[in-house]
Amino acid sequence: GATVNDDFQFNIPLNTPGGPLKGLEFTYQQPFVFLPGFWSDFGVQLNYTYVDSKIQYMTAAGATSLRTDLTGLSKNAYNATLYYEGDKFSARVSAAYRDDFLTTVPGRNNNDVEGTAETLTIDMSASYKINEHFELTLEGLNLTDEFQDQWVDSIGDRASVYHHTGRQYFLGIRYKL
Repeated sequence: GATVNDDFQFNIPLNTPGGPLKGLEFTYQQPFVFLPGFWSDFGVQLNYTYVDSKIQYMTAAGATSLRTDLTGLSKNAYNATLYYEGDKFSARVSAAYRDDFLTTVPGRNNNDVEGTAETLTIDMSASYKINEHFELTLEGLNLTDEFQDQWVDSIGDRASVYHHTGRQYFLGIRYKL
């Protein structure tokens, strides 16, 4: 249905000159082997990351645009896992947090940026060894029923996509040869 009188817009991605990436990461893992009895089968894994990077973006025509955060980069992120590893039964519960982050610079339709809002999700998994060959498993994802909110425009914060996968549960059985 297109004619010679129709206008079309073509965009070609361009690489920016880049920029510095600064940050730090802390990780701590501790099995609780110093505790008595079954408490010695517990443990914890902790992680925190801070990253900062600002780069000069360009338009599809090659002109300079905004100088702002690197796309896909959250300044703060952390993960925490509490686990139990017994001979027959093992389980873990994990929390993962991520700051908001930019996904597109410049944004579509003359918007300055597009991004994704912060998230905090909690997941769990457990398994029970029936014998040397069979193991039952249970996983629960997004137990807090977190939504993923993608937005357009740093000032207007207009909804672009609002994902809702809901809580997910998986029951399984494993067989080892």
